[in-house]
Amino acid sequence: MSPRYRFFAGKGGVGKTTCAAAFALSLSRRARTLVVSTDPAHSLGDALEMRLAATPRRVRGSLYAAEMNADRALSRWLGARERSFRSIAARGTYLDDEDIDALFRLSLPGVDELVGLIELERLGAGFEEVVVDTAPTGHTLRLLGMPRTLADLARVLDDLQAKHRALLQSLRGSYRRDAEDDVIEELRQRAESLRELLRDGARAEFHWVMLAEELSLAETRDGIAALREEGMPVERAIANRITPAPVGRCALCSSRRAIESTVLREARSLGLPLDGVEDQSSEPRGLRALARVSAQLQAPFRLSRSAGAAQAPAAVESEMPLELLTPKETRLLFFGGKGGVGKTTAAAVTALHLAGSGAQVLLLSTDPAHSLGDVLGLPLGDDERQVAPRLWAREVDATRAFAARRERYRRNVQELFETLRGGSQLDVPYDRAVMENLIDLAPPGLDEVFGLLAIGEALRRDRVVVVDTAPTGHALRLLELVPKAREWAQVMLEILLKYRRVVGLGQLAKDVTETARELRVFEELLHDPARARFVAVARAAELPRRETERLLAALRRLRIPAPVVLVNALTPPGCSRCRRIAAEEGRQIERLRRRRRGWAMLGAPAVAPPPRGAEALLRFGRTWTRIE
Repeated sequence: MSPRYRFFAGKGGVGKTTCAAAFALSLSRRARTLVVSTDPAHSLGDALEMRLAATPRRVRGSLYAAEMNADRALSRWLGARERSFRSIAARGTYLDDEDIDALFRLSLPGVDELVGLIELERLGAGFEEVVVDTAPTGHTLRLLGMPRTLADLARVLDDLQAKHRALLQSLRGSYRRDAEDDVIEELRQRAESLRELLRDGARAEFHWVMLAEELSLAETRDGIAALREEGMPVERAIANRITPAPVGRCALCSSRRAIESTVLREARSLGLPLDGVEDQSSEPRGLRALARVSAQLQAPFRLSRSAGAAQAPAAVESEMPLELLTPKETRLLFFGGKGGVGKTTAAAVTALHLAGSGAQVLLLSTDPAHSLGDVLGLPLGDDERQVAPRLWAREVDATRAFAARRERYRRNVQELFETLRGGSQLDVPYDRAVMENLIDLAPPGLDEVFGLLAIGEALRRDRVVVVDTAPTGHALRLLELVPKAREWAQVMLEILLKYRRVVGLGQLAKDVTETARELRVFEELLHDPARARFVAVARAAELPRRETERLLAALRRLRIPAPVVLVNALTPPGCSRCRRIAAEEGRQIERLRRRRRGWAMLGAPAVAPPPRGAEALLRFGRTWTRIE
């Protein structure tokens, strides 16, 4: 019997991990259940308070948990098929063993979406229920598009194999299927079976987790629409961390409750059952705390009426510590961290203050699930838009950027073959297809790197570039991909040069060479502390603090300077609940301070409503202070 898959999806930081773990706990009381994380920045083990691995580990009773290791899964998947892949490459191209070895040596991050669903099927064997804690929205949608990626791979391999079939048909008068044809057919069938699984409401369902906030609701609408467009069944929406009624007067809590009440009424338009989970007095970690969340997920949800709008206490304004964030030599500034910590707001605040100080600034969002336009209160797209004096903003469409590169590559290939005349030794129909398809063998995630090359163009125009990244796991993946993408471009160039004896490569080789050069320049910039830096945005809670520490350690390994940590949404004194939260935040800040390794720390207060639009963002930036 195959398991039922229940995917928990949503914007970063909404509490997908908590809700997935709590729901799995309740399912395990009646069925053998696995909860598995597919997010590269795992926090499932933190929520369960136990060390997890890529193989399922028993948590309690019938509940098991795992954190997927995408690299290991890819190695296992490729290992079983590498011989056939090598044979197909040798048959369909002019590549020799050295070239094929170079392709297989490329260790590429960003393969989690390629093998994620296949690995879920493997891990789920023997379980009745599989609960999936997914990555944030944009990368979840990429993972769910994996059947299409697998089908594309089968198509490319089939084109490579076609030349071999035609040759044998010509020499022998017939062709008999071999092991390589079987591998191609296996990929086709697996792509189709996974596509059917994701659309079968009896075997898969999606739970969308959100916060009762405007940005979260906007992303929820987009995400649910994308799932419905693909025919995937959405079971319900879950509004997490709803503010409980304060004991006594509390301006912050009352203001939050008023905002949440409005957002939750709007959420009814999603056309889904809406469940709610109240914010816990402390982070729900461990089975006892998760059981309390589980009980709320099972209980009927009633939208309580707010006592009315209230104004949150005004934060004390001062001069924004801009010099600490961006010394005068800084040309490139990344903001990153765990989903939901406020990266987009922090990036927008800094860009506005830089522009106000006289710099020409480009503010870029590289998160596939953009919210930069929502924060600025303006519609944004893939084309730059001036949003303030000396400030331009853009939400990078990485898929579009890579599609433009792919189209230019294909056009160059077509022009190249059109120059051929009779007497050529090149088998034109098949070799044209082979050369065109080389670009489609680019590794998953490479499109995002090509989207980043917009930074190089902005720097050449003497601008400071501020980048709002995707949540931790995928931001790191993007930075890891830069040197790997350069290596991929160089291998591509070497492969193309195999055809130079027959045709000149002309503009084609120039384009690939230029891409490798752009990537090398960008890689050098990333490692220059005088010109580039990464600001880690955090919150003073256990799970965000742990992820921030892992992020800083990873940046050190990548040799990317990260001299500042911004601790966002610090709770001001208010009701007894706010005072308890503020005390716990103080303990988490002290733990961060003890782990400090040469970086400064800034603090920003919690405000309700959150700042939207240029004026509110500038005011918010003036409330930031240095934490000594």
